Amino acid sequence: MLIRILEDAHDIVNRLKEIDQNYFVVFNQEKNCFEVHNSSQKQTFCLRVPFKNLDCRTISHTLKTKRENFEKILAEIEKNNNYIEKENKRILKDKTQFKLREMFNYSQNHDEIKDAYTTKWA
Repeated sequence: MLIRILEDAHDIVNRLKEIDQNYFVVFNQEKNCFEVHNSSQKQTFCLRVPFKNLDCRTISHTLKTKRENFEKILAEIEKNNNYIEKENKRILKDKTQFKLREMFNYSQNHDEIKDAYTTKWA
């Protein structure tokens, strides 16, 4: 059940209306969170507030996630994904190098292994 919030202690509801006159805030009892909706849209849901309380972070988060910032947000996500991919490749390379070094050192110190990595032609 959605409960519409008309007033709050920090005046967040009215400050959101300064950003966009069609914004309104509801409390979703099923999910136990606040949500920002826009009455000018067919599907009114805009975003879930990721904080337990309505405060200035709600205003900042709403501004950051506005449709006008879509390209910037998408670029930020892409940059972060590239960083994660490079970091994962670096970690894999480090692990591979470590394991190969261990195999090499083991083969150098154990006579029964030395012939395992060489080809014997008949």
